[in-house]
Amino acid sequence: MNRPRLVAGALFLAGHLFALGCSAPKPEPEIASSAHQSGYAERYPAELQATATSFSEREDLAKRATGQFQGYPGELKKPDWKVAVEVIEQADAAGRSYDYVERLRVVNGAMEFFNENQEELTRKVSGAAQYVVKQKGCDADVTGATAHALEEGVARQLEKYVRDRNEAHRTVERHRASLGKENAATLERQADAVSFASYTVHIDMVEHKLRLRRMLEEIEAIKASIDEAVAAERAFQASGRRTDEEKKASDERIEELGRSKAMLDSSATQVKEIDATMEERIAAAQKGYREALDRLIATLRKNAGLPEAPPREG
Repeated sequence: MNRPRLVAGALFLAGHLFALGCSAPKPEPEIASSAHQSGYAERYPAELQATATSFSEREDLAKRATGQFQGYPGELKKPDWKVAVEVIEQADAAGRSYDYVERLRVVNGAMEFFNENQEELTRKVSGAAQYVVKQKGCDADVTGATAHALEEGVARQLEKYVRDRNEAHRTVERHRASLGKENAATLERQADAVSFASYTVHIDMVEHKLRLRRMLEEIEAIKASIDEAVAAERAFQASGRRTDEEKKASDERIEELGRSKAMLDSSATQVKEIDATMEERIAAAQKGYREALDRLIATLRKNAGLPEAPPREG
């Protein structure tokens, strides 16, 4: 290639790269707002308040969890303290890791589904168990036992499912024999708590903040969607021959939409007040967690005869 062409090519490439650098890339994938959907608009005020409440609950949960860290060394009975240090440090790191966070999201979704449908699931499982008992000629009510077994079984399997993505539990498993049954079980529980607290202050509370702010941006669109949904219901009632049952169901939807719209402004006002302090509250939660964890690790290292750890970043 001759020099003029080389220079021209370089200039073209530089301009192309400059253009790419100046255009802010959009996040992938782009998730569209649901504000135009009547069902979402109807649920919006309740979900907005629920998210705000959940943020405060996560904040309280983190405080309670980190407040218990100081007692962790005393719960162990002459363990290999170096292993304890390794487990707690890995648990802290796991709470912020992609593998753990993705698995916890799956589990949270499963728990939400189970809790919302627990009564129906329990009824079906208990009914099937009761039928088998009856077929065997037994006169016993197994409903309570079946319900308890189902709930406990789901909880244990989900716990195991999360632990599978936590490196701290691999370390406990590796040293299970030398730790002993009681110490291993204690360290497993402590690792769960540290990982979840780490996740709560670094990931979960931040995601709650982002969700609340996204939802706050939708308020005007939600109001418009509710008005459009009410107009659509009235048009539905006026078009063609509608049965009394259809009209009644439509009227109920209109009433529900009206209640949602009435809640909008008060809900938004409350959430905006929370939004104004979220950054500081998240920073305080992270600071409290970090200080409690540092004290815990310092005690474990001292028990292990290890030198003080260097200061943590962030």
